[in-house]
Amino acid sequence: MIIKPLRAFLISMVFCLNLQAQSANIPYSEDYYHLIDRYEIKAGQLSNDFHSNIKAFERKKVAEYFTVVFDDSTRFSSVDSFNLEYLRDDNWEWYAEREDSLKGLWNTFFKERADFYHFKNEEFDIHLNPVFHFAGGNSRLEDDKQSTFRNTRGIRIRGTVGKKLGFYSFFSENQAGTPQYIRSYVLDTKGYPYNGFTKVVNGDSLNMVRDYFQAEGYLTYYPNKNIMLRVGHTKNFIGSGIRSMILSDFSAPYFNFMADVKLGRLEYVNLLAKLNNVQEDFDVADLEVIPPKFMVFHHLNLNVTNFLNLGLFETVMFGNRKFDMNYLNPVIFYRFVEGLIGSSDNAIVGADFKLNLAKSVSFYGQLVLDEFNRKESKNEGWYGQKNAAQIGGKYIDAFTISQLDLQLEYNYARPYTYSHFTTYSNLLNYNLPLAHPLGANFREMIFNARYQPIDRLFLKFTYLWNLKGYDDEGRNWGGDISKNYRANRPLEFGNSITQGVKRTTRLINTRASYMLYHNLWIDLMYQKRRLFGEELDQNENLIQFGVRWNAFFEENIY
Repeated sequence: MIIKPLRAFLISMVFCLNLQAQSANIPYSEDYYHLIDRYEIKAGQLSNDFHSNIKAFERKKVAEYFTVVFDDSTRFSSVDSFNLEYLRDDNWEWYAEREDSLKGLWNTFFKERADFYHFKNEEFDIHLNPVFHFAGGNSRLEDDKQSTFRNTRGIRIRGTVGKKLGFYSFFSENQAGTPQYIRSYVLDTKGYPYNGFTKVVNGDSLNMVRDYFQAEGYLTYYPNKNIMLRVGHTKNFIGSGIRSMILSDFSAPYFNFMADVKLGRLEYVNLLAKLNNVQEDFDVADLEVIPPKFMVFHHLNLNVTNFLNLGLFETVMFGNRKFDMNYLNPVIFYRFVEGLIGSSDNAIVGADFKLNLAKSVSFYGQLVLDEFNRKESKNEGWYGQKNAAQIGGKYIDAFTISQLDLQLEYNYARPYTYSHFTTYSNLLNYNLPLAHPLGANFREMIFNARYQPIDRLFLKFTYLWNLKGYDDEGRNWGGDISKNYRANRPLEFGNSITQGVKRTTRLINTRASYMLYHNLWIDLMYQKRRLFGEELDQNENLIQFGVRWNAFFEENIY
């Protein structure tokens, strides 16, 4: 049924937005950000407050955007009205001073749906929320059955001080059983997806019960309305797709400084980051510091029209020395700096786009160039043709079925992309790829279908196919980006995507999530995965049931 949205709700969005203080970001989650993307597409107008290929978004900017694009004449379905009210409640502090919407528990807790506790006056604003995620299930690989579970307890705090300073902190303590496919990934890469330092209980790599902390925290400062400065430990996500081909949230959090400048339709981001190179030898028992490596990244993008965004980006990886001051220049071409100082750092350039049409369709993509030599590129299959790309699309309310959202995405990375000849200059952090989870030398297709039949019920179906070329004994075919691409490379020319030992993954993942209360969820997930190739054919089934509060769902789809 189509109904008029609550007039008072939308009028309050237009006339009562609080523009005085500054905000922390909305933590990145594919489910949450899909809602924002859905309504940007339906609005038919790209946001100038936040550009959707630079994540995470500022809470205040999301509130400002929806204030402008939806007025009291906009018509929504009841489910869309519910979702918009959910987003409003989740960012309620960016509306004018108001009495608490609820009486609350003991007139202290739950005075707003989104907050366990908050305090707000003209100079100070704090929001405190417990986090938990308890889940159980099992993973069956052929005849080998293994219990899986998740036990997460934590806290999330955000707020503002005065009109220019914002803060965010998150901490959780976790224990988790490990499905077979994640265990295989860990043993192959020595990296734990999405996390840094992790203990395996009793050193038992067969059952691999993990014990680990998760923590993020940063400060934001606004010298003026156009510039945001952020410093702390967090992640970033560049792009509009399920994957990012340049910088994703797959690796561990890292210390970084960001300067984000918005001037009308133009946004410029400069990012300086300190990463961890655990490929190098270090002695934890002697409290030896993990060798650092560094990343500098900048991204310039423009809303060319109300429906088309174009962007250019550049990144450099380097290390084995102190941070190079030459890279502190925020408005210079890094490739020039690299040549100026005579370095052999790993420079990568690329472009991205997003195109929204007809208030129902969105196309997006990325192109990454890790190395380019016009002369050598004329030779077919030159190993230095290191590039990667993404193309994808979303169809909102597909085939006129309300709340049915479809997404199809194709990704590839040629052999040796993202790798380099030192461990300090490849695109790894804590042994995890900074871009795509598969590293390089692969093709991938992902299909997502989301359906929300009633207000609080969210259904999601995912089909994934990928084909990747792995190394065989003594030969580097370009899929493992931790390796020196100059060593043990079989071919100078004639290289092709998925060369080496070919293995295919086919995965079906289904999930139903029901929201009992604001950000309190129950989830039921089933996943069927097949990995097959030369002398290998494995079938794994995973089922899991859980309950979570203020925690995001990690599907681990790769």
